[in-house]
Amino acid sequence: MIRFFTLLFCFLFTTALAQEKDCVNDFYARKKIIELMLKSYRRVYDFHKEENIASIGSGSGNREVIYSMMADSLTFYVQDINPICLEPDILSATIRRLYAVMNRSCTAKFISIRGKAKETRLPDKVFDKVIVENSLHEFESPVDMLKSIRGNLKRDGYLFISELIAKRPGKKHIDCRKPLFTEQSLVKLLDESGFRLKATETVHPFDDYDKVYKFEIKE
Repeated sequence: MIRFFTLLFCFLFTTALAQEKDCVNDFYARKKIIELMLKSYRRVYDFHKEENIASIGSGSGNREVIYSMMADSLTFYVQDINPICLEPDILSATIRRLYAVMNRSCTAKFISIRGKAKETRLPDKVFDKVIVENSLHEFESPVDMLKSIRGNLKRDGYLFISELIAKRPGKKHIDCRKPLFTEQSLVKLLDESGFRLKATETVHPFDDYDKVYKFEIKE
């Protein structure tokens, strides 16, 4: 009987720990980093109260949780084809930890979506803004995905793409070893997919990774 209760206690204790597991990268769990990201990206994404936002290829969800601090009552769809860190319990723990760093309460609503290689699986004509950070070059079928994203956006919505831009064709990403876009090839792909370049923002002057391209839907 004692062994039974010991095992039961261990089960409940480990279950509680599992429920508190998060996918926070310690780099993002620092107040100075969160403050820097909010300052740097607020003017780029320009989120407003109660907007519907989607992030394609969210991964750990760390950046999206930080972005949700930019405005009240955002609805954030976090999407990935392998959304392990976006499972509700894990994502909730990530939200609690990052918001605790800033001593703030979360007013955002998060919805996790498992995407597919050729479609986002997000609802149509719902989103004010869609962001794709450092993942477009990894898409198995970027043309199909951009077509899907175009359908997800409201007519006056915006698509933001952040990519490490190659200075010459054929250069590969240092981590995934997949070919990177040149600025010309990126804009051409988006143009052929029904988007028009509206603005380009360099978040940090000497860091091409933080170059963000803002696109609108072509009529």
